[in-house]
Amino acid sequence: MTEATRAAIDDIIDAFRCGDHARLADRYDDDIEWQLHAPISVFPFAGIRRGKNAVLASLLGVYRDFQIAGYDIALIMVDGDRAATISDVRVIQRSTGRVIVSHLASFHRFRDGKLIEYRGFSDTFDTAGQALGRELDDWVPQERSISPWMPKPDRG
Repeated sequence: MTEATRAAIDDIIDAFRCGDHARLADRYDDDIEWQLHAPISVFPFAGIRRGKNAVLASLLGVYRDFQIAGYDIALIMVDGDRAATISDVRVIQRSTGRVIVSHLASFHRFRDGKLIEYRGFSDTFDTAGQALGRELDDWVPQERSISPWMPKPDRG
């Protein structure tokens, strides 16, 4: 099974690089569960998608908003029906021409050569800052504040 999973993940990676939507569709299960962890306000194609049509529509958003300029795989690990990858992704934001570089950890699960589950994790603060054209250092509080929902510490 590991060899079949390796062939399937290699094919998906190549299809994504090339923007080969038909080949991706062939590799996705009809009931795929897909989740990319990234800020949806910056990357509207991120989030949770269920079903092949929803996933493919989301990927069309990727190709609409970005040109894939590089997708280099730093690591692939395959065990049975599961695969994990660490990738360096380089895209060009079509609306601004900005080159955005991101690191992506992805976890895949297959059944009968089709992807049934995907979880992707991006270095979102850096990637979002690049997409917005500014650093996101303003989200870090100057002083450590206590949430209004948390009890105040007893300093007794």
